[in-house]
Amino acid sequence: MSERIRLWHDSVLRHHPTSLEAMKIRILSSLLGVSALLAGCAGISKPKPESPPTAEALAELQQVRDQYSAGQYGEVIRGVARSDTLATSSKAVRIEAYKLRAFSYCVTRYTQLCEDSFARILVLDPAFELAPAEAGHPVWGPVFQRARAQAAK
Repeated sequence: MSERIRLWHDSVLRHHPTSLEAMKIRILSSLLGVSALLAGCAGISKPKPESPPTAEALAELQQVRDQYSAGQYGEVIRGVARSDTLATSSKAVRIEAYKLRAFSYCVTRYTQLCEDSFARILVLDPAFELAPAEAGHPVWGPVFQRARAQAAK
């Protein structure tokens, strides 16, 4: 080999890793990437199961149902709005209370507030659907459809 080629060859070997070194670098880089990924996932935990509603929450929900059945829509609206017990209860209790409040707003011709109540339900449960008889109601059926379309955006 000529002197120039030998010098070039020696400098290449000093500055470029061998295939074994390159493989080590790739493995270490992959391990570093996997470690970072796992570290990021470590903060993700399964949501803890929801505790069942308290007797107090169930009693308040029953009172709201009774008021709704008696046509006391203003009482339903105020009761749901003011109740910390309902607001902090299980998702199922909150959804039913918000639904009765939405229906009450609709029948008292507060359609925007009715839609807002449905939107609040859809935040809690994006897959929420009205029962077929409820969905076909001429007042709140279309309002619910608007809220669902808005939530899908």
